Amino acid sequence: MKSINKETLKNWLGLPGLVLLDVRSPQAFEQSIAKIEMAKRMEPAQLSTLARKISKNKKVVLYCENGKTQCPVLAQKLGRMGFKEVYVLEGGWLGWSGKDYPAVPKELND
Repeated sequence: MKSINKETLKNWLGLPGLVLLDVRSPQAFEQSIAKIEMAKRMEPAQLSTLARKISKNKKVVLYCENGKTQCPVLAQKLGRMGFKEVYVLEGGWLGWSGKDYPAVPKELND
C-alpha cells in the first residue's frame, strides 16, 4: 500500500484518469458537511462492484476518516484485483479538512 500526503493530492486534483474515492464510514460521512472536491462516495461494501467499472490503469486515491480506518484494507483489495496505482491519503479527511484544501458540500445523492 502506498500513501500520499495532502500536498500531493492537491496537486493531482484535476488530473485526467484520477479516481478519488471517499470511503468514510456511513456515520462519519453522515456527520460531515463536505467532501474533497472531485471525490466519489463509495460504501466500503461496494468496492468489488465499483472496481469492475474502473480501468485498472487509473490512479486511485482512497480516503477515510483518518487514513487508517477503511483505507488500508480497501487499498490492499484493489491491489489484489490488479490495480497498479492505489494510494491512501495520509491523515484522511481529518488531515485534509481545513484551510487551503479544496472541499465542496456533499451532495444529497453521494
